[in-house]
Amino acid sequence: MKKKIMAFTGTVALASMLMASGAQAVESPKETTVSAVQSVNYNGTDQATERLKQQISLLEQAVAPVSAKDAAAKWAKALSDRNGAYQFALFTEAYKKTTLPYFEYEGWVTGGSSPWVNDLKIKEEKKVNQSTYTFKIEFKLQSSTGSYGKESATITVKQVNKNWYIDKADLKADSALIIRTPYENNMTIYKAAEYSFSIPASWTKKYNVTEKNGNLVFKYKPKNTSISERTLFSIDKIKETVWEKDGYSEGLYKQLGVKDGYVYAMLPASENQYADRPNSVEYREFHDMSLQFNMIPATFKFENNKTK
Repeated sequence: MKKKIMAFTGTVALASMLMASGAQAVESPKETTVSAVQSVNYNGTDQATERLKQQISLLEQAVAPVSAKDAAAKWAKALSDRNGAYQFALFTEAYKKTTLPYFEYEGWVTGGSSPWVNDLKIKEEKKVNQSTYTFKIEFKLQSSTGSYGKESATITVKQVNKNWYIDKADLKADSALIIRTPYENNMTIYKAAEYSFSIPASWTKKYNVTEKNGNLVFKYKPKNTSISERTLFSIDKIKETVWEKDGYSEGLYKQLGVKDGYVYAMLPASENQYADRPNSVEYREFHDMSLQFNMIPATFKFENNKTK
């Protein structure tokens, strides 16, 4: 059922994008998903799936970039609008395969609403060869408190038949744009005793972990040692019978996997633990790291690869 809903979501996002002027990306595909999906009435699940595949294929053909610079401009716009379906449509097939899990987990809407992109500009264009270009794109960011500075991204664009597609996106590990590009976070793997998961490289030196018997507590560690560490999230190992009996799935827990009669679930912080210091570096870093929680469920796996 999850994959079908994701297919609907991607279709609706692309359809909404095309209906806007000049194939503009929509800001909030999530807000249109439910009503649009309810209006679809196909006869037969298999037939509906095939029709959706065909529809998505045609929509992606309609937005396919006709030049390398067109690809760069469309990707920058899709990134600004947090439209994951549009970003995905602009990727090469190889890049789609590696990025799909992140888009699906995000519900095809990438990143948070703040900071947002106030302006963008293609700063550099470089021809690598006849069918490959790179572009450096500069983004001016804004938040409710004012300017959030400038960030840049370098993308690689390749020609496939008559069209051009994004094959790679490079950003600095501590870039604020990371939250809008969950598929390209300069990831590093954290290995626990029983499982592993990916976290952004930008988290390096910003956390401490305690682990015991499959349970894990992940804390944000401020650079200022006079300020206390506070919990970002925990991963709890809960007996299946307890999980089902006590209704854990109805709360804030996010199930990661099941093994040997135990449910492994992530419990993220429900709010910024530095709300008492709203203008501090700690508040901002905790906020940015919280927006990247999606990496953990999307990349979680047991070390012996035996899951239920």
